[in-house]
Amino acid sequence: MPRSLMRPILIWLLLLIFGVVGIGLQDYASQRDRFVQDTSIVHRMLSQKAVQHEAVLATLAALSHPPAPERLFPSLQPALPQLEAIGLDDGTWHGSSPSPMGMSDALAQARQVNRPVVLPATAAASYWLVDPSGWSILLNAQKWLAREDIPHTLNAVELSLPAGQLHLLGSALPQNPTGLVLHRSKPLGAASQPFTLRTVQVLTPVSWPWTAWLTWALASAALVAGWTLWQRARAYALREREQSRLAAIGRLNTLGEMAAGIAHELNQPLTAILAQTGAAQRLLDDPDEQPQVRRALQATAGQARRAAEILERLRALMAHGEPAQRSVLNPDELIASLRFLRESELARAGIRISWTNDAPDVRALGDRVALEQILHNLVQNAADALASQTGPRLLDIRGRVRESRYEFIVRDNGPGIPADKLPRIFEPFYTTRAQGMGLGLTLCETLAGTMDAHLHLENHAAGGVCATLALPLYSERQSEDTPASPQKHEAHG
Repeated sequence: MPRSLMRPILIWLLLLIFGVVGIGLQDYASQRDRFVQDTSIVHRMLSQKAVQHEAVLATLAALSHPPAPERLFPSLQPALPQLEAIGLDDGTWHGSSPSPMGMSDALAQARQVNRPVVLPATAAASYWLVDPSGWSILLNAQKWLAREDIPHTLNAVELSLPAGQLHLLGSALPQNPTGLVLHRSKPLGAASQPFTLRTVQVLTPVSWPWTAWLTWALASAALVAGWTLWQRARAYALREREQSRLAAIGRLNTLGEMAAGIAHELNQPLTAILAQTGAAQRLLDDPDEQPQVRRALQATAGQARRAAEILERLRALMAHGEPAQRSVLNPDELIASLRFLRESELARAGIRISWTNDAPDVRALGDRVALEQILHNLVQNAADALASQTGPRLLDIRGRVRESRYEFIVRDNGPGIPADKLPRIFEPFYTTRAQGMGLGLTLCETLAGTMDAHLHLENHAAGGVCATLALPLYSERQSEDTPASPQKHEAHG
């Protein structure tokens, strides 16, 4: 994956994870609050039913001439579907059903605690509620609530009866349900029927907030994409400014190198003019014309010598100018700046650039601007050489320490330089390219000399050109504020 895509993707993944977690927690809290609310609704309805049973017994106990239980049951049963039988024990059992076993003990217990008590019945879902007055009612807990009265969000509603657990929603949940399990337990609000209500809700994957998650994924992706485009626009503008700056520096340096080359090329013709003028002075034989011709030739010779001196001073200034102000350089930062400026352009040309630093803790001494110009020229030369390369186009830059110097090695897998042209590669105006000016490498060698550095080019045994730039090493004894004095360096041409 290209490194330019890795960072946006990682940022998007982090945003996605945080968003998914946040949305999930919010949805979980919302469903949990709804579950607690639905449980409270069921608990309130069941508690009302239990209190209603106590009220029925209290009403029966308050009757002075109550009707027989078998006559009373048909009138009460339509209003209380859970009512299955009524009985009265006033020393003798009277009821709509036979007397259950243990009724006398339950009645004695009710009179002892002075409130109704529960007597288990034969059916698992039924029980007798025995009042101290002797009245008893048989209730079926399964009929307390209709299925439509229970909120549909609940997956299980259980009621703990004397005979065991009663499932008001049918069967119990499986032992290991898939999803998050919410459960709540609470006793009913009736002292005579202290049954515990237990509700369960399973948040299965179907109920998870998939729509919100998908919306967040798309929104965060759009946000990261917009941020990435903005960053790239900023980087492009910065790259353009840096390239313009380096281009301006390159133009100035090229102009200086061109002046040095012109001085070198014009020095020989001017020397010939001086020699021919001297010969003409000696060959003049006409006595009448000799004074005027001699004065003219002397003036010409003087102007020629003056021009030669001016050009020589210009050449000396460009070749042996003031020493560069050297500073401590971080090779990784230099190459990072180089890759920032050139990697996109090289990628469009199908060239893959790589950087390996074998001595990451070592620092070099040099002029940063001059070093940037040299590296850019070497990379551009390699890119031009790779333009006609078929197959993979590789440009490898390596840093290492060798013989007390830090070396930048720029190597390509192009066609290389012909052996007969390699010795002249640093001569001004000598080029192996049809559209070249022949000043780039000459400029690089001159800039290297101002930093006490050495530039060397050779063909690699495996193919391509290998350029080595050796810089002085920085040591702790040297001060960054005091530039080191460069050794004398004679540039070719």
